[in-house]
Amino acid sequence: MHGRRRHRAPQNDAEGRSARNMIEGLRDFLKRLEGRGELIRIRKEVDPRFEVAALIRDIQQRRNQPVLFERVKGSTLPIVSNTCGSYASVSAALGVEPRDLSRIWAERLTHAAALPSAEAVPGQYQPSSLGRLPICTHCEKDAGPYITAGIVAARDLETGLTNLSYHRMQVIGDRELRLRLSPTGHLFEMQQRAERLGKALPMAVLVGVAPTVMLAAAARTNPGLTEVDLAAALAGEPFPLVRCPTLDLAIPEAEIVIEGEMLAGVRRPEGPFGEWMDYYVPVMDNHVLEVQHVWTRPDAMYYAIHSGSAEEIVLTSLPINGDIYQAVKKWVPSVINVACWPMIQFCVIQMEKQYEGQPRKALLAAFGAELTRILFAVVVDPDVDIYDPSDVIWAMTTRCRPDRDTFTIPDVPSFGRDPHQVHWGRLGIDATAPLQWPAEFERKKVPGSGQIRFEDYL
Repeated sequence: MHGRRRHRAPQNDAEGRSARNMIEGLRDFLKRLEGRGELIRIRKEVDPRFEVAALIRDIQQRRNQPVLFERVKGSTLPIVSNTCGSYASVSAALGVEPRDLSRIWAERLTHAAALPSAEAVPGQYQPSSLGRLPICTHCEKDAGPYITAGIVAARDLETGLTNLSYHRMQVIGDRELRLRLSPTGHLFEMQQRAERLGKALPMAVLVGVAPTVMLAAAARTNPGLTEVDLAAALAGEPFPLVRCPTLDLAIPEAEIVIEGEMLAGVRRPEGPFGEWMDYYVPVMDNHVLEVQHVWTRPDAMYYAIHSGSAEEIVLTSLPINGDIYQAVKKWVPSVINVACWPMIQFCVIQMEKQYEGQPRKALLAAFGAELTRILFAVVVDPDVDIYDPSDVIWAMTTRCRPDRDTFTIPDVPSFGRDPHQVHWGRLGIDATAPLQWPAEFERKKVPGSGQIRFEDYL
């Protein structure tokens, strides 16, 4: 795909926001969040070595809002993080209510279509270098600075389609990045095809893109579709693209564009790195990207995602939520919402139970829909906030009889990098209230709770 493609825009969403307003660049989205008082500005100078990561963690644990670090040691660029760190922020980006997120995600991506090519417009970029970017070192045993929000854009030499996908990138110097490619990912397949031909694979690394592109790049597409098609489906209209400064590649506009090529037949040591489960991955021989050019927009912002943070979990889980929602709805039409939260392996399904045993159907459908990540699945009633882990635990401890309302599926593998088989098996939990005693399981309510603030009484 080389440029914009035409796509029929839907009518206004039920939430009242027109599709024409759906496409927002990163800067516009930050401006809107700031107008709503939902952007944290850090004005004191921060160090990209450890300090930024520590602050991101603190913000996510206490307020979990997007953050802009205005002054970063050793660089003129500010750092942005956590714009997709909560389901509330993602809902704002898509113009939907959090309770409808899984349903609308599934509906929009179901109607995603390959869009006809159109000419991309020139981008406004100026030359820079990796050394000028405030690339962060996150954890004490990390091998060094890592680009953690880099989205690789590369065209398949066989199909001509452009793939977008996230990859961690260890910075070796101004001319070299080392990347891990998942063996199940499209970029790995593309690189293997190029390598068999003895060719390097040209690519651009995009840092700091529109929220819809961030979301689409975390999803896996069906054959014949690209992540730009998914971004267009999420936005409700064709997604504008710009031309890379030197590569023959059309890309979503980014704050920073790193152009280069992935070398054929070359693997070099990468790691260790503190990854998404809060453990370190060891040193491994991984792919090498030879950097040719680094470009930045005027007044560019660098983007950082702390691995394993709320932002990575939301970005990774949203496509999974949509897949599980669709699978469960086929057998349990009364499903309301799905969230893999606060860890990707922990899935919560909200539904209106119509008969006893129905939650087990939902659990089996969920496990069948996602065989790589989901280890634990819980079904709850509509009065439970699935985005609040304490509320989910409340349902488990007050509505689940452990010896009757749980089941295990033994010896089922999950993701590939699990040499000790620690992440095998599945656990399903029915945490819904018994239908025969509705009065005894009615949640108490405090009038004014949620609206009254103690600060107003000080």
